[in-house]
Amino acid sequence: MAQTLVEFGRSIQTNLDNGVIVPITATPSLILQFGINVPAATNFVELTTTVGWQVTNVFATPPDQPKLFLQVLMDGVVVGSAEQESISNDEDEPLEMTTTFQTILTNVSVGFHGIQVFASNPDDLQGDITLTGPVNITGKVYVPV
Repeated sequence: MAQTLVEFGRSIQTNLDNGVIVPITATPSLILQFGINVPAATNFVELTTTVGWQVTNVFATPPDQPKLFLQVLMDGVVVGSAEQESISNDEDEPLEMTTTFQTILTNVSVGFHGIQVFASNPDDLQGDITLTGPVNITGKVYVPV
């Protein structure tokens, strides 16, 4: 079945590597938000989230590593999430990572919807996480032709 893109929205802190410095703690922090309109009852919504991050001060005892936990909310309800554990490089330099994931929703109710992205470091005693960039989300609404 053919689909047509009918709506596009986005939220951008930065498109650049090392474009921001946002420390992330165990308490979820709002990092992105935007609104998107869904004009038809038969649809699918595609959300693509990208977050570049850096890990420092890693606790020396493996196997525990800091984890970046991302949650995508629509109208206050979690509709997508991703958790990525940092990879130990056994060096004193900061470890840089990028997490990208998609959230696909079908037949979202007609109307305007608020999208938010929250980030947290649930294992913050294992090391520090700082968002560095890119940090962005895009949303697309498709309907049948």
